Amino acid sequence: MSIAGFVMFATFASMPGSPFQPVLPSRGQPAGPFRWLADTLHLDALSGNWLIAVGVAISAFAVLSFLLLLREAFHERVSPRTAFVLSAIYLLAIALLPLLFSRDVYSYAFYGRIAGVYHANPYVRTPLEFSGDALWVFVGPKWVDTPAVYGPLWTMISAVIARVFSSPAGQVAAYRAIAIGAALATLLVIADTVRRVWPGRAAFAVVAFGANPVVLFHSVASGHNDLVVALAVATAFALLVRGRELPAVAVLALGALVKATLLIPLILVVVWIVARRPPGERLRPGLKAGGVAAVIGLAFALPYLQPTDPSLGMLELAKHEGWLAPATLARRVIDMISFGTLGGLAKLVFAAALIAALVATARMVAREAAGHRPRTPGAAIGWSLVLLMLLGPLLLPWYVTWALPLAWLLPQAPRVALFGSGAALAMAQWTTEPLRYPTAFGVNLWLGHWIATPVMLALVVWALFDLRGRFRGGHALADQEAVPEPAAHD
Repeated sequence: MSIAGFVMFATFASMPGSPFQPVLPSRGQPAGPFRWLADTLHLDALSGNWLIAVGVAISAFAVLSFLLLLREAFHERVSPRTAFVLSAIYLLAIALLPLLFSRDVYSYAFYGRIAGVYHANPYVRTPLEFSGDALWVFVGPKWVDTPAVYGPLWTMISAVIARVFSSPAGQVAAYRAIAIGAALATLLVIADTVRRVWPGRAAFAVVAFGANPVVLFHSVASGHNDLVVALAVATAFALLVRGRELPAVAVLALGALVKATLLIPLILVVVWIVARRPPGERLRPGLKAGGVAAVIGLAFALPYLQPTDPSLGMLELAKHEGWLAPATLARRVIDMISFGTLGGLAKLVFAAALIAALVATARMVAREAAGHRPRTPGAAIGWSLVLLMLLGPLLLPWYVTWALPLAWLLPQAPRVALFGSGAALAMAQWTTEPLRYPTAFGVNLWLGHWIATPVMLALVVWALFDLRGRFRGGHALADQEAVPEPAAHD
């Protein structure tokens, strides 16, 4: 059933004019076996409401088939080898699909051209100032006058890609190759780590990431840098399991220089490193860990630092709001009730809830550090990324990828919140370009606002109450099935 779901989705996505495709360059049009299959099935005969209805049905089937496979893997009815081979094939097959669901890759490329071709600072200059560039027509309207919001390491990578690949299609292919490579590497790291820590969860851990539609179609096929973030998360925990703390800090610092999301997991790992030492021996390891992170951060940020935006895009990003975020739903509902006067309170409430939850997580990490449980920092990272994703003001399908490498460590509430949100987000985005399918896009927005987002709001509230109970009851952050904890070192 999982294979059927993948093939159906890939075939529909590869048909000319598929609603799953954003604007594509002329050399990036659908081709290959899935395009041939779409032509053979005469999918191009579909139009209007029938086209959208088939797309929605295929999305639902792909999500359902994944959830059924995930359940089988959780109950150990799928072998780890089968799970790994199937996931690897899916990830490699993404190379045969066109770009899907998002124009973000064009923004990556444009910021890279600002830095690498025009030799300007993309944290100050915007695509609007270089509107004669061939990429201009592909950048999403929301981002044409926005400076870079990605980390300086990613900007450097983008600048190199801009110098090597001149055509829009070549640059898209480069970012998708990075996404596929990072996803395959993440899959390998997950498989090796779970074999050491919790062999019974091996198939589940691999399927959770490698066969997940939100990873395959909404993240990898879109060429998102969130796959690099996921690789940093998986690698850092793998290093912690082996007792290599400073390399783990370095990996998370590098990941935070791709997306600032990983600053919170970085802080939690430093808390773990410090708290697991006796009180009189904590200063030196804390300084070493903080020093490694600071040196790496400054080394990559220095070329782009300036007084206009010393945060390197973080202040800009804080201004943006996503239509699928639970915080946005809460703001809209409060605005409706208060006639547009009190909606801003929702932002404050969600921000306060996130800060309180992260502080509680850090305190639990410190509390559990004395037991030297190697699962604790991984579970803490997973918790923090789930909460950051669902309580933040901006929520997109590819954000689910951040925590998936550690989903196998999480207890039921955050685990269900993670997979439930992934399923809701995958179902809530089935048409990409509003001008191409305006009516369908309007229905898509309505379903996202009033069905998918309330589901995610309920899931994050459940997770918050679960975290509160664990904090007050002295329970562990990680899932506590009766499996012995392994040693922290080989």
